[in-house]
Amino acid sequence: MVMSPPTSPATSQASTVLGLEDPMSLDDLEPVRRRVNEPFKRTTTAQGILIFLLAFRLINALSIRTYFQPDEYFQSLEPAWQIAFGANSGAWITWAGGMSTSQRGPKLTAVTQEWKHHLRSAIHPAIFAVVYRIAAGLSWALNLPPDLHAQLLVATPKIVQAVCAALGDYYTWELGKRVYGERSNEAWAVVRRA
Repeated sequence: MVMSPPTSPATSQASTVLGLEDPMSLDDLEPVRRRVNEPFKRTTTAQGILIFLLAFRLINALSIRTYFQPDEYFQSLEPAWQIAFGANSGAWITWAGGMSTSQRGPKLTAVTQEWKHHLRSAIHPAIFAVVYRIAAGLSWALNLPPDLHAQLLVATPKIVQAVCAALGDYYTWELGKRVYGERSNEAWAVVRRA
């Protein structure tokens, strides 16, 4: 008479699920479970950090009602507005400089030196110009009233900058993980200082 080893309910259940003839304990499966779950944990942590940073940056961008320096408008948003909606759209700054003439008469325009002498790239304002055009198209498609249209146009550059800042924070954290190790305080310091 051959006796088989005693099996606990957990052991026999694991053996049945896995289709094994020999009884196997759940402790034997722990290394396999750890190997299978490790990439999922890393992905979940990375996704969680990215979602946290995006939420933090979006709340921060949309709740602050002031600005740091007026130059941020003259260097990006004013030229972007003019690119998106034209020279006579109400942007204070123009790239032409001096006096311009329209059907309503002469209009005094101000130009900073970096635009006048082409010292600044137009790529950054062009990003906002695209965003302004998309927001205007969305506003038109949804038939938004003028007050919501204006709020959308004010919020879209803030949202774009919040996403850029969050991605910068996230990839700085990723770099910190690679340089100092995944569980290092230095890598996590980036998230804490965001």
